[in-house]
Amino acid sequence: MSNDLVVSSPPKGSDGRTIYFHIANEYGEIDEGFEELGITFKGNGVQDLTKRLEEELGMNGIIVCTRSPLNGKLYPLRLQLPPNNSTMRVVVVPSSSQAQDLGRTGTPL
Repeated sequence: MSNDLVVSSPPKGSDGRTIYFHIANEYGEIDEGFEELGITFKGNGVQDLTKRLEEELGMNGIIVCTRSPLNGKLYPLRLQLPPNNSTMRVVVVPSSSQAQDLGRTGTPL
């Protein structure tokens, strides 16, 4: 991945929720050279969020995860996003054999 990636900042006062994200490698490690990026997302579906992030990033087969505040491990988002349109922080993990295992089994990285 290059540092040329540009994702627009979410507009203020728009409908939907703000999703901030980092891009991790297949082991769940975040490259400190990348800043946290953000988008505005309307909807509650994880599948829709995944598709939107794939389009924004130009990547296919990503897994959208959340980091546990208890143990720091990544867990894939599964069903619905919280219904209150609250701001979220997620980690995007690119497709790989280890990341696909994470997506299938829900075993944390």
